[in-house]
Amino acid sequence: MNICKYSIYRKNCDPELDWDMHDFHTHNEFEIYLFHSGNCHYLIKNKVYHLQPNDLILLNGLTLHRANPLPTEMYERSVVHFSSEVLEPIITTLKFRELLKPFSTFNNCLFRDIDQKLLKQIEQSIQAISELSQGEGIKADKCEDSTLNCRFYIAKMQTLVIQLLFQIYELSQTHQNKHIHVETEKELHVRRITAWIDKHYQEDISLDHISKSLNVSKYYMSHIFKEVTGGTIMKFLMSCRLNHSKRLLETEPNLSVLDVALESGFKHGSHFSRYFLEKVGFTPLEYRKKYCNIRDFSTLSFNDQTNYIKK
Repeated sequence: MNICKYSIYRKNCDPELDWDMHDFHTHNEFEIYLFHSGNCHYLIKNKVYHLQPNDLILLNGLTLHRANPLPTEMYERSVVHFSSEVLEPIITTLKFRELLKPFSTFNNCLFRDIDQKLLKQIEQSIQAISELSQGEGIKADKCEDSTLNCRFYIAKMQTLVIQLLFQIYELSQTHQNKHIHVETEKELHVRRITAWIDKHYQEDISLDHISKSLNVSKYYMSHIFKEVTGGTIMKFLMSCRLNHSKRLLETEPNLSVLDVALESGFKHGSHFSRYFLEKVGFTPLEYRKKYCNIRDFSTLSFNDQTNYIKK
């Protein structure tokens, strides 16, 4: 079983040409995200960050998130997604359960002003993981787990990810002080909007409902949300509903697809099934069959607190 589910190193794109590739999304892995350059806002649940070069983010992938690179500069970043489930026996052997602690203690956090030596080590580890994944990893996907080449690839990848996690752990030990993030007026409005939706997405709501509840004009509300996050309010609302439905499909095997749809805020089971297939690539039943018996991340408990850490 592959420990690294996705990795890229210093991938860049033109936000004007690739504007639709950075949608609101979730995934079943932890994420390490390193920002290199560009002009980018990053939304994590109810908070928006204006990224600076060398900012590093640790993410619980189940938290709704989205990068919004603005079309003024090329956008460059490095990313690693990894499975904590595959890591567990290795960590047990190492007798160092604290290795994943940064992902619970600093859940969904941003690190800034990282020591340059440590930052270089982290970047080199991400580069090695990405190169291995895109080279030998492609060949390993086509072979049996018992073959020498496949076992070599898996062991090498596990070693590289463990090395990266030790570097992240070291980073967490040197960045203990929390920095209070000063929000702009627009970011404050976006946080209010996302927080309100997070509480009400299971209800039958519209832009008019949100506008009236927050006492802000519908036009202004829609405009600033699009400007800051890069997505629309209704797209964020539907992403919240989709994310909730995925959790129910994974953890509530006795709920019917219609019940999952209704509990997640969808009005009709048929619309839910079509939307789910379009966004996830599986029907709800196919998704349940694939993921229902897989535990969430690990035995770690997560809160919804998103932290901003500065040395």
